[in-house]
Amino acid sequence: MKKFTLLFTLIGIGICLFHFIGLDTKNYVIFSLSIPLWIIAFFADVRNVSVYLIYFLTIASWSLLGYILDRLVIKSRANRL
Repeated sequence: MKKFTLLFTLIGIGICLFHFIGLDTKNYVIFSLSIPLWIIAFFADVRNVSVYLIYFLTIASWSLLGYILDRLVIKSRANRL
């Protein structure tokens, strides 16, 4: 794994753990920082979606963002040479 992919994956895991252990009592963090939850809220009632699916999608989306950032950095460095 590249640096940003690993870092962003850990951020996604941290968001989910924060919610899972009960520190996000009003769901502010998970609703604010979970991109899939923003999208799901437009099409379905969030209360009817499995919390584990939300966790998986949150971690996957943060990992994807990190991967995209890593690819952009690699491409930028290749263009400099």
